[in-house]
Formats: sequence, structure tokens, C-alpha cells
Amino acid sequence: MKSIISFSIMLFFSYSYAYAQEEEKYQFGIKAGVNYATLFGKDAFPESDRKVGYSFGVYTNYKLSHNFKIQPEIIWSLQGEETENKTRYNISYINIPIMLKWLKDRYYFELGPQLGVLTIHSNSSVPHDIRLDNFDTFDLLINVGLGYEVAEDWNIGIRYSHGLTNLVNGLDLKNSVFYIGFSYRIH
Repeated sequence: MKSIISFSIMLFFSYSYAYAQEEEKYQFGIKAGVNYATLFGKDAFPESDRKVGYSFGVYTNYKLSHNFKIQPEIIWSLQGEETENKTRYNISYINIPIMLKWLKDRYYFELGPQLGVLTIHSNSSVPHDIRLDNFDTFDLLINVGLGYEVAEDWNIGIRYSHGLTNLVNGLDLKNSVFYIGFSYRIH
């Protein structure tokens, strides 16, 4: 798994560097933000609350037209859930969203699919009778977001990720993540 992740990151940067040399059609940068995550579905805990996590990563984008860009990203994200009695599920992913961005003046709207690759899942503070096991390695979500260019190379944005696949074999349990963060364009 580590070799796949390393290869993906090397491929991402190679792609970004090679194509950033052309005009202003290609750009790349870094992102970081705060996640508010929970799990939903018929097998979710009814008394659960959103877990605060964080995420960081890199992106590249390609200008399709004056108002449209396509933006693949590689983001490490801490997600999960926290219940009222502080029982926590810590789940982290390397997320690979591919966003279609529509730009209008200094604003943007984005929509696209996301593949998550499970890196960590922890049940350490969870009572044995409600622990989750057999996590799926992959998670598929749909993203929608809004953003604003606050300065020439700086953007602030919000995004919602809605899970489409179950996280655990045999349970109706999916990810739901609100994200707010900044991005900085390097080139």
C-alpha cells in the first residue's frame, strides 16, 4: 500500500511539473483545512456528533476554458466520529478527488467524485461490543463545494463530501465530511 501511495504522489508531482511549464493552463499548489466528520446510515450511532479533524495535501488544475477547470488532488484526511460519551472512531484516508470547477470573478463552484484509500482506523476508545472491524480499503464519495479567491494565490473554500459506499463490510455506514480550508497556488 505504501508503494502505491508513493507512486501516486510521484506521478502527481511529475505531471504537475511537466505541464506547469506550458502557459497558464496548468497550476499546482497546496491545501490545508479542518474537517467536521461523522458516519451516517442505518447502523450509525444516533447520539453521535461530528469529529473535528484536519487535512492537508496538494492539487493541480488544468484550464478547460475561460470559466472551467479540472482539478485532481491528493489529500490526507483525518475523519471518523465521536459520540456523546467521547467514544471515538479515528479513520484517516488518502483522498483523491477530481473536481470540475466553474469560475465566476473571484468565486468558484466545484463538483466531483472522490476515491478514498484507508490508511488508519482506530477503535482504541470504543467499548468492545460496538467496535467496528473489517473496514473496506476504498471509499467512494461525491463532493460539492464553494470558494473565494481572497488574494492572488490564496483561496478559501468549503466542501461537503457525501459517502456513496459502506465503510464496513455488512453495515450501512458511510462517511459525511464538511471541510473548510485554504489553498495556496505555487505556480
